[in-house]
Amino acid sequence: MQIKDWSEDLQKRGVPYFKNEPPGPRSQEMIDKAKHYITSCWAGKKCEAGDGWDLPLTVRRVANSLIEDVDGNVYIDLNGGISTMNFGYNNPEIWMRTLEIMEEYGIRGIFPSNDYNTPLMVDTSQKILETVPHGENYRVHYACDGTEANEAAIKTAISYTGRSCVVSFMGAFYGRTMGSLSCMAQKARDAETFRPLRSSNIYFAEGPNCPNCIFCKEPEDCAGHCIDYFLKDRVLSYQVYPHEVAAFILEPYITGGLMHPAPQEFLKSLREICDEHQIMLIFDEVQSGMGRSGKMWTHEHYTVEPDIFTTAKSFGGGVAPLSAAIISDEIMENLPAYHGSTYGGAPISLAGNMAALEYMEQYKLLDQVIMLGNHIEKRFNDWDSYDNVWQTRGWGLLKAVDFRESKDKPLPDYKSQIQLELFKKGVITMSGGQGRYLSLLRIIPPFTIPIYQLDTALDIFEETIQK
Repeated sequence: MQIKDWSEDLQKRGVPYFKNEPPGPRSQEMIDKAKHYITSCWAGKKCEAGDGWDLPLTVRRVANSLIEDVDGNVYIDLNGGISTMNFGYNNPEIWMRTLEIMEEYGIRGIFPSNDYNTPLMVDTSQKILETVPHGENYRVHYACDGTEANEAAIKTAISYTGRSCVVSFMGAFYGRTMGSLSCMAQKARDAETFRPLRSSNIYFAEGPNCPNCIFCKEPEDCAGHCIDYFLKDRVLSYQVYPHEVAAFILEPYITGGLMHPAPQEFLKSLREICDEHQIMLIFDEVQSGMGRSGKMWTHEHYTVEPDIFTTAKSFGGGVAPLSAAIISDEIMENLPAYHGSTYGGAPISLAGNMAALEYMEQYKLLDQVIMLGNHIEKRFNDWDSYDNVWQTRGWGLLKAVDFRESKDKPLPDYKSQIQLELFKKGVITMSGGQGRYLSLLRIIPPFTIPIYQLDTALDIFEETIQK
C-alpha cells in the first residue's frame, strides 16, 4: 500500500520555500525572547549558529518531513526529530488510530498506569514482544524517554546480580540523568560539570568505534584487539574483576557519536564473556531501534541476543513520549518490584505505540526503510570523491557524512559550516561525533519522506559539498 503524504499545505509553493533568509525577523525575535523565559539548557549559548539550539529555527508547523518556521520558510527535515518522528510529523492516520484505541479501551490521555493493571498495557506489551526475536522470553518495563529506560536497565542488572560495577563502552550516548551520564564517555564536556556526582563504579572499555579505531587502520582490518587487549587484558584485570561486574552496556549501532554498527565478532565476544561470568548484556537501541536500521530491532542483524535492551524516540508513535527496557523473563522472575515511572506506559503513549506498529505493518515500513536507505547509498557513491568528505556510511536510515582531511584529521568547523549552509538553503541536518571527531552530519529522515523531497534535499547537500 502506498504511503499517503499529508504535507500538501506546506508544499504548495514548492519545497524548500523561503520568504526570508533564516533566521527571519520573527524567528530571531522568538530566539531572543526565549532567553528571558527558558533555562539556559535550551536557550543558552551552546553554539554560534543557533545561539542555544543546533540551528536558529523557531518552528510554527510541521507535517511529515517538512518544517515551517514562524517566518513562513519551509524546510525539508533530514533529522526526523532526532529519530523521534520515524512515521513523520503529525501523522494523521496514527493520530486518528490512537484516539480510536483509547476509546476502545475506555481510557483517555494520562492515567497512573503503573499503580494498576490495564488491558491496554497488557495488549500493547504483547504486540511489542511479538516484534522481538524470542519475545516470549522478555517482559516490558515502561518509562518516558531513553535515559529513563537505560536507568531502569542498569538498576535491574545491579539488583539482579547483586554486583555493583558496570562496564560501559566508549563512544555511545546513553542519556543525561546521573546513572546514564555516569556510563557515558563520548565527549569530555558531557561529564565535566557533574564529574563529582558520577558513579565511581563505572569502568570504560573501547567501544566498537571502527572508523576511529586506535588499533586498526580500517574496519575490515579488525583483529579484535579492542576486546583482547583492552577489555579482557586492561579493564577486566587491571581495573575490575569480572565477578564484580553487573552489566556491559553499549550501543550495538553507535548512532549520534559514529553512525556505525559494531562488528559481528565484537558482539559475539561480549556475549561469550557475559555468559562465562554471569554478566548482563545491555543494548541501547534508543535511536537505532523501531525499524530505523532496516530491521525492527538492531540486534536482529546479529546472532547475539541481549539480556536487556532499551528503546525510546519513536516508540510512542510520534504521539507521546514512551520508552522501555525490554528485560529477560528469567531476570524478572527473580526480581521484586523496585522501580517505576509515573507517566511510563500512559494510555496515550501505549495507544500511540499500538497505532504505530499497525501502521508499520500496513505500509511495510521496514521495506520502505531499506529502499530509501539503498537510494541514499546510491547517491553517496559519488560523494566520497569530494574534497573533505572522508566517509559516507550507515545502515537503513541511519546515515552520516563524515568530514575529514584524513582518518586522524577531522574537520568539525567545516562540518558546522556545511550544516549552516544547508539550513540556509532549506535542508535540516543534525551534527554528531565523538571525542575530537565531531565531524558528522547525520541523515536520519522520517520513513515516510516522499522520494522527490529526499532527492531534492540530497541534491542541495551534494551541491553544497561540491563547492
